[in-house]
Amino acid sequence: MTPQLAARLRQMWSARGHDLDRIWGECIRGLPGFRPLPPGKPEADSRAHDGLCLFDQALIWIISLNRAAEAGNRVAGLRLSGPQLCALHLLSGRLIETVSALRLLVLSELSVPALQLARSVSEDVDMLLALLLRPRLAQQFVGCRTADEANDFWRRHIAGGRAFRLVAEKLYSIGLDYSDQSEYGQWRREVLTLLGSAVHSSPLGRRGQGRDTAWPANPVACDCVDFVTHRLHELCAWAHLLESGLDKDLACIAERAPSDSALLAFAAGSRDILLDQMRWTMAGQGGVAATARPGPLSGGQAVH
Repeated sequence: MTPQLAARLRQMWSARGHDLDRIWGECIRGLPGFRPLPPGKPEADSRAHDGLCLFDQALIWIISLNRAAEAGNRVAGLRLSGPQLCALHLLSGRLIETVSALRLLVLSELSVPALQLARSVSEDVDMLLALLLRPRLAQQFVGCRTADEANDFWRRHIAGGRAFRLVAEKLYSIGLDYSDQSEYGQWRREVLTLLGSAVHSSPLGRRGQGRDTAWPANPVACDCVDFVTHRLHELCAWAHLLESGLDKDLACIAERAPSDSALLAFAAGSRDILLDQMRWTMAGQGGVAATARPGPLSGGQAVH
């Protein structure tokens, strides 16, 4: 890792009373199918290792959010409704499984299947934000009892960018333009088109192609990790900006939790850590923070 990033991470964690090594071991080391990094000499360019470290920490945040949502079902007086807490628990659980599988694929030289999961992660981030905004929508979501009902809910409220447009409208009301016409909106369409090419079978890039280059030398694998990290950072940032009451609820859940509940404390106190990491990654993309256009998957044409 970059020494500056390693020092920054430890300082941010310790300043807020969180034990990075303990929580990483509990969350990442304990993942089903956990795969350690391949052995090798330290690279002169450590960006791929930096990216995976930030990816792991975003995954830790999702795991802590899942634990908090589960505990929140036993806490009275929260701002989020019961269906919203249930939806948060269900969708964060799905994100944990998907992101964990994506990590395993990237480290197993399977970058194209990892891109397929990246699209699923992006859709679930949009869906979760929409459900935090709309209690009635969350109620309909958790009320689905059959596959037909779930598919109908998806078509009506999520598919075709519907969930993201709902979120973008709310962001616009507080002065942030993430509309289809914005630079961010153009980048988003380009990325979703690229991810769609990984989901839908085609001959693009397959002729004469052997086994994928191993991470960290594979630019597609690194872009995939960076994109998913960026979307999880957006989930953290926007969930707090949208004034859903999530931040206050997480603090309330942590206050009423046993003193040894490190993950619940992290869920309540990790926002600034994740936002600092988001600023770090965007500043590392040649100043894209000024244009609100993120860098992940900018080199993703390699998938073709």
